[in-house]
Amino acid sequence: MAQRSSISPADVVWSIAQPSNLDAVIAIEEQSFPTPWSRAALGAYMGEEGFEVCAYQGRLVGYILAGLQIPSLLDRLERLTMSFLGSEKPAELVGHVMNLAVHPDFRGCGLGRSLLQRSLSYLKELGASRVDLEVRVHNSTAIRLYESEGFAIRQLLKGYYQNGDDAFLMSKPKV
Repeated sequence: MAQRSSISPADVVWSIAQPSNLDAVIAIEEQSFPTPWSRAALGAYMGEEGFEVCAYQGRLVGYILAGLQIPSLLDRLERLTMSFLGSEKPAELVGHVMNLAVHPDFRGCGLGRSLLQRSLSYLKELGASRVDLEVRVHNSTAIRLYESEGFAIRQLLKGYYQNGDDAFLMSKPKV
């Protein structure tokens, strides 16, 4: 394997996640998170444009899953009420980074940043005016990355993860 410092985002091949990538995605997921997504949950997004993977020398080394948030029932009801009153509230398109992981052997090379930047460009193309994500409060490396890309902590989400870990809701206001 190449030395970590010798790999750069320019050395990887980028593509949309395919069903043939699922085992490698699951392996990275399980090495990256105390409460990994299930095979069924990740598999449901295979082939979606917002699910991008990167490979180095034929080995999948990272992935990101992002898309537009579906407005909450409360948001939809508020817009419906406003339209009845004659002052329609424009719908804000909000992007959501649902999952981002890089294989432990390839962290610190800029791949996470590149995955995030590519995803932000994709969400901007879809018309997102803001992007949200959740991150474990103790994941200081990820928090620093997100802050360096313009995200700010908006809210503490107590017990957000299955194992009871807290999360920060972070947002990037202008994509």
